[in-house]
Amino acid sequence: MNRYLLAGSAAIALALGAGAANAQAKFDVKVGGDAYFEGGYVDQDLDSGLRSTEFRNRMRINIIPTAKADNGLEYGARLRMRSVGGANNARTTDNDRAYIFAQGSFGQVRMGTQNTFSDETYVTAPQDYLPLGIYDGVTAFLGSNTDISGGFASLNGGSMLVQSLVPDGNSSKIVYFSPRFAGLQVGASYTPRNDSSNTDVNRTDPVGTVAGQFATTFTDMVEVGANYSNTFGGVALKASAGYFWGQAVDDVTAGGVSSNYKDLNAWQVGAQVGYAGFSVGGSYVDFGKSGQNERAGYFTENSRNWVVGVQYTTGPIVVGANYKNGKDAGSLLSRGERELQVYEIGVGYTVAPGFTLQAQYDYFEADSDLTTATSDRDDKGNVVILRSVLAF
Repeated sequence: MNRYLLAGSAAIALALGAGAANAQAKFDVKVGGDAYFEGGYVDQDLDSGLRSTEFRNRMRINIIPTAKADNGLEYGARLRMRSVGGANNARTTDNDRAYIFAQGSFGQVRMGTQNTFSDETYVTAPQDYLPLGIYDGVTAFLGSNTDISGGFASLNGGSMLVQSLVPDGNSSKIVYFSPRFAGLQVGASYTPRNDSSNTDVNRTDPVGTVAGQFATTFTDMVEVGANYSNTFGGVALKASAGYFWGQAVDDVTAGGVSSNYKDLNAWQVGAQVGYAGFSVGGSYVDFGKSGQNERAGYFTENSRNWVVGVQYTTGPIVVGANYKNGKDAGSLLSRGERELQVYEIGVGYTVAPGFTLQAQYDYFEADSDLTTATSDRDDKGNVVILRSVLAF
């Protein structure tokens, strides 16, 4: 029922705001994007078979056609292409934004492949010394020896340090953004299935397995959220909150044992205060036992992440520090949980408009319940990353 209310409300808002539009409107096409190149040096305990240095880079291109009707309705589309790849020079290009939109006095409605309202508007610790909102880039340099992948990380865009609600996987959805009133904005989204996007049509009900530990596919996902941004006497205040729910995979029974995959129930809160170049803030994300198989013989734990940080900006220079902490069940086959802690400092310098140089240092500690007589997955170490960032 919730999904029909959301979809219907978006359609009504769009229809009321549209009125009689000019069918011959001229489109303006904007092209922009961003890119980064970075090199990392890693010194860690679990370094068997690993080198100390590596490079990585990414480029994204936005193509945005827009038009405005005689009645004031603005409408258009957005396509964001990005360079991706992996091992063995597997260079490919995909898209993580491909939607049409309309906006006016009713707010904005987006329809297509995109992120969620909360992921677009969340507030967390100030981290402007990091590139393009990538708050968890350090995890990419830790290597597969460290137990930080799978489970909760797979549910949240591949990271134990997630700071926004991202279980939707940039799949096809409808998102609504309200106008901002006295600093307050509200929004919502509906996602039929988080593993279906662009031209894919997938009407099947996903089914779990008895032996599976986690299931990251959800259906009929609904999100509601709000954010606030205002300034009082030179003091800047920002805050956000969001809640996401959805249906897990269907349960099955085999050998007298039944699976029990938990539905999606996740929430996020964050706040930030700024004054005279200084800013301080933090956020908390909680996924509970979403996606975990709470069956007999398995050991489930709540999944959550939090971060606090401080930052100072003066002219073209920004410096900051923060503490990030992510914790989840790790393997459901073992009693206990795993935890990733990161202590981070960073600096950024804007050389010219759209061109920035950055450096960061991270000390991390990873504690895991995956410990056997021959394998200990606990790890700690140091990471130094230097990068250049282009935004145009």
